[in-house]
Amino acid sequence: MDKCESSYILILGTEGDNRKAMQPDTQLMQQLAPYEPWLIGAGVIVLFVILHFTRKTLRRRVDEIGYRLMGEKGLYIWFWINAPGVMVHELSHAAVIFMFSGWGFRITSITLFGIKQKSQDKSNDQVVRKGGATSLQLGEVQYVRPKGRFMSEVGDGLSGIAPIFGGTAMFILLYWAATGYYLWNFPLDTYQHLQLLRPGWPWWTLIFAPYLILTITSELWPSRQDWKGARWFVIDASIFLALALIALWYTGHLLPMLPVVQLIASRIDFALLILLALDLFFILIAEAIVRIVRHRF
Repeated sequence: MDKCESSYILILGTEGDNRKAMQPDTQLMQQLAPYEPWLIGAGVIVLFVILHFTRKTLRRRVDEIGYRLMGEKGLYIWFWINAPGVMVHELSHAAVIFMFSGWGFRITSITLFGIKQKSQDKSNDQVVRKGGATSLQLGEVQYVRPKGRFMSEVGDGLSGIAPIFGGTAMFILLYWAATGYYLWNFPLDTYQHLQLLRPGWPWWTLIFAPYLILTITSELWPSRQDWKGARWFVIDASIFLALALIALWYTGHLLPMLPVVQLIASRIDFALLILLALDLFFILIAEAIVRIVRHRF
């Protein structure tokens, strides 16, 4: 009986110690709560930087594999791997240009994918090119539009940044095809455990979807030439956004919007974490292949 009572007292003491040990963590979370939206927003920038590094690391590994197996021609392997992403990139340009056909926009030629040396930009204000984002030209959309009109500037800007939206839409579609979930739905079960696939979802979609997500997100960012054509639209839109934020802050409507910003930023963080996990997975595979080709060649 005495032993039981002693054990009971010991258990109570342990639970009390655990509660005391948890108090500093709870206090820390409470202190960080007001800054949570800003921390989640900063996470977007940090993950972008990390993802840029991992994607460059993956490309270096693929380039080394190609060079050791095929010499100089092997350096093109990365571009061939990303061919589906280049096609989505160019189709995004073309889709926006087609949407502006009512304002005089007309596509004159389109190349969804083809590796060639990038030519010097000799386009004027009436003939515009949208090319791939490398020293080599991987794809191209040429179009004509009226000169000096306001809608021409808007169309140039939106067509220039169109791959961001087209690539994001394809990413959302492919993530759904792979898992059965949308990017804005955290895949947690009733016990708050992470679920990779929706119950009953076919597993074979994971055979092709990760590769397509990799290639499409590799070509999601507009090229330098795209940014050049969209620069005035982007500058004007950035100024307008900055003025709108200042107005919201001055009128006191900015802070109530933080929960919405936090929600959007958290979903972007989740999407970037998925891409980071895919990068690490493919880097491990590439690293294993690199070690094999280093040993044999």
